[in-house]
Amino acid sequence: MTNRCSGARSAVSGVVLLLLGVTSIASAGDVAALAAPLLAARERGALGSVDGRAYAEGRPGGEATPYASVSVILLPRSTAFEAELEAIKRHSRDSPDAYIEAEPKVSTARLAFERTLIDTGAGRLIFSGSSDSAGAFRFQRVPEGAWMLLAWRETPHAKRPPGLKRDEAERYKTRPQVFGRTTVTFWSRPVTVRAGEEATVRLHDRNEWMTSVREDRRVPDQGQPATPRTQQGGAPR
Repeated sequence: MTNRCSGARSAVSGVVLLLLGVTSIASAGDVAALAAPLLAARERGALGSVDGRAYAEGRPGGEATPYASVSVILLPRSTAFEAELEAIKRHSRDSPDAYIEAEPKVSTARLAFERTLIDTGAGRLIFSGSSDSAGAFRFQRVPEGAWMLLAWRETPHAKRPPGLKRDEAERYKTRPQVFGRTTVTFWSRPVTVRAGEEATVRLHDRNEWMTSVREDRRVPDQGQPATPRTQQGGAPR
């Protein structure tokens, strides 16, 4: 798996956070302090690895079903960042809107934490990748110390918005409609890496951390023909 600290990614995430007006809940000083021992371990070659697998557990005696294309990121463990995520999860069931807003809030918090790591010179401590067709993922040359693994799996569900009559299509032509939704399943796990050893992580349908939904809301294509109005009791022409 690759270590992410490229200038292109830094610029993109910086623009996203600037537009959102978000800063990490963990201060730069806090992040520098938690990153220091990991950077020191990296310099002296005290490295281990993280071996993981994502899957759905089968019935007793049955085979597990692998989860492919699960996004996985390994970050220095921060109590402030973990507390921020737990607060999002705790309030995600407060209302239907809170449930839908939970996923982008988690993503925004993660980007802000990554941004702070990069700004404090600890971008080399961001590891990311995805599971393969067998549900496996692996991070190598990880400095010994305390880490947090955050993973998420997206399951899209297409939905055709209801057809509008011609006058309704004109009246509501700029109103976004729901074209589908994506169920996002998260895992959050603390990981301790020891030099020369392999830490094992298993992500499955029985140890999920949080589930949320992201809606695909967009303005309908104005080039699509409107549903013709029919006369009451008559056949459509």
